[in-house]
Amino acid sequence: MKTEFCRLMTSDGLELQGLFFSPDSGYSRATVIHIHGLSGNFYENRFVDVEAEAVVGQGMNFMPFNNRGHEYISDSIWHPEGADEPSYKQIGGMYEMFEESILDVQACIDFARSKGAERIILQGHSHGALKVNLYLSRNPQPDIAGLILLSPSDDFGRQRERVGNQFDEIMERAMKLVADGRERESMPVNDFAYPISAGSYVDNFRPDSPCQMFNFTETDRTEFPELGAVTVPVLGIVGTVEEAFADDPDTYIAKMKHHLANAGPFTGYAIEGAPHNYLQYESELAGLIGDWLGGL
Repeated sequence: MKTEFCRLMTSDGLELQGLFFSPDSGYSRATVIHIHGLSGNFYENRFVDVEAEAVVGQGMNFMPFNNRGHEYISDSIWHPEGADEPSYKQIGGMYEMFEESILDVQACIDFARSKGAERIILQGHSHGALKVNLYLSRNPQPDIAGLILLSPSDDFGRQRERVGNQFDEIMERAMKLVADGRERESMPVNDFAYPISAGSYVDNFRPDSPCQMFNFTETDRTEFPELGAVTVPVLGIVGTVEEAFADDPDTYIAKMKHHLANAGPFTGYAIEGAPHNYLQYESELAGLIGDWLGGL
């Protein structure tokens, strides 16, 4: 297996970093792109290491990359339009606007194509699963051959469960900061499980946010058009411990299958004992992914 460190640039000028694993025999014409979760990165979760072996073992490339939501706060090299020299832009999960993730996924796809990929499988973990599903629902393309959803998060259900009747009060507080031009100001520490700015909080939890696409507890919506729009084969996997949704795991998988009714077909697993990041269950996860890719 060959490993390369790579950089790519989004259409709005951000530099992103990642790795590109490929067979010793050369680049494959099939690539699995991995998008990490909220405030994560391409290297933190150990399952990435094990999955790389499994994917390349199927004769495919594997491409885990940072997106603009990596770390809580991060300085990224930025090439502003019209500027003679690059500068730095402060990004990270603290500040990201969810729908801008489409630019990151597109840059990864373009990079994979530049390496000769003719079939692409999009994979997202946690909040990253929402990002790849959003991309595909709005940009169906003939060379996108499959979708892997690892522990997609029900952000709305979890937040309402966590803060109860304070949900509306927290949103009002965030909206007031945004209205006052303080959108990059941090929300109080108890308002959300992770550090987040007022602008990002409003973007994620506004009434029409696409971040509701896995709100299977139906606290905020009952229809899921982003899932219904997916027509490629889908593999959905969750753990059973400390997961990022309110349902029990088997129910969550069943609802995923129901709402991905147009996927062709949907395959789902709950890995007993595995936590949200699959720590110590990396081999089981990679085995399921490798077997699914082999039959794709």
